[in-house]
Amino acid sequence: MPRSLMIILVTLVLIIGTGKIALTSENSCEELMNTKCTGCHYSNRICKKLTKKSKRKWIRTVKNMVRHGAKISKDELKEIVTCLTGPSPGITAWCKEDE
Repeated sequence: MPRSLMIILVTLVLIIGTGKIALTSENSCEELMNTKCTGCHYSNRICKKLTKKSKRKWIRTVKNMVRHGAKISKDELKEIVTCLTGPSPGITAWCKEDE
């Protein structure tokens, strides 16, 4: 395969893959919070801590929840931390719904 064609293919895969990851994270914040977090926590507890915890602390918090029995995959853990750390527009909207 010619080198220029290979570069184009790799670039397309990266662009498409990156767009999909960003889209998935944006659209799934509310769903993740509702399915993975609010079974044990009220949303106001989560929302109050959005701007108070660093990414490192959110990772520790979510891992603690897994140790306590939360059914969260590694990919979901990363997405949840991304939602909470930003905070992303999806999680901000989710928190405003609860006010």
